Amino acid sequence: MPKIAAAFAALLLLAFAPAQAHPACTLDRATGTTIGSTSFMPNAWGSTWDLPSNRIAFMTPVASGYYRLFTVSPDGQNPFPITSFLPQIPPYHQGDPSWYPGGRYLLFIAQMRDWHGATMFGSPDFGALPGFGVHDDMWLITADGKNAWQLTSDANTKRQGILLPIFSPDGKEIVWTQRQPDKSYIITIADFSLTPAPHLSNFRYLTPGHANYYETGSFSSDGKTLFYTSDQDTNNFWLSQIFALNLQSSVSTRLTFGQTYNEHPIVAATPTGDWVIYMSTKGLRRHPGHFFLGTEFWAMRPDGSGAKRLTGMNVPGDPEYTEKLMVAGNANLSPDGAYLLASVQNSLVKQTGEILKINFTCE
Repeated sequence: MPKIAAAFAALLLLAFAPAQAHPACTLDRATGTTIGSTSFMPNAWGSTWDLPSNRIAFMTPVASGYYRLFTVSPDGQNPFPITSFLPQIPPYHQGDPSWYPGGRYLLFIAQMRDWHGATMFGSPDFGALPGFGVHDDMWLITADGKNAWQLTSDANTKRQGILLPIFSPDGKEIVWTQRQPDKSYIITIADFSLTPAPHLSNFRYLTPGHANYYETGSFSSDGKTLFYTSDQDTNNFWLSQIFALNLQSSVSTRLTFGQTYNEHPIVAATPTGDWVIYMSTKGLRRHPGHFFLGTEFWAMRPDGSGAKRLTGMNVPGDPEYTEKLMVAGNANLSPDGAYLLASVQNSLVKQTGEILKINFTCE
């Protein structure tokens, strides 16, 4: 073929070739976020999304003032009161849901039946609110709400309880924060078995750095690393940081730094590998008249690099800014990776909040 004809043919191929699609705007590429004008779920928080079954679990207060567990479809329809049908489950505060891989079961905590305390800020048995983890046991329930099992039965003392239990990616282990009688916290990990009935065994107790405060967050996708919050370097709860614990070597690595409070590390899979979503007070100023600082959603790679602020709910001048104190909580990535379903509290004292849809934006 003559050179001129060959060049002309190449130009034609370029002219009629399909346009290259831009990469999807996912967490790893995101430079910011936009928050929907309405709540995905008002007066609710602590959501968790099981992608295989495409169901979302969350906790919300009912008419009695107690927090209860519901599941819902991703469009917010068909709410199902999953824990409302079995009399063996104490009908008081319930929360901290975590899906068994594949969505067959839901893990949660429930207030002990024989403990009751004062009503404060409209919440009965205020001391046992799910966000506090005192006077709570761990339970497991089938996704249809027809069968449930109590997995722990701790002493019902003033300070003891369970907080934030989560499954490992393969469902063979459960890890949680356990509050102690001396006001300290430890990380507990146990083997989980379904036969002959769901139960725990081989309990291990972890206190990396020999600190006072630990709060579980999330496993890495391969289950080899546990991300958690602790004051183990700062010795100050209000300067708690995020750490990665290698479960094979027991080596703990600090990932966040500075005079900030950081919490709720949640692993999210992206096209370029795991990222960790978390909340932080970094760069924020106190709202007038408030004792607490607001917090924003941040993200970083599993080694702590690439840290970036996602939201600006407490940042004056940011399009997401409100004059209200907003406290970022836990967040779940959507199946397509384009947005978060995120819990945001508007009162740490009352432990109230909402679940927001937060879309990623890319420059």
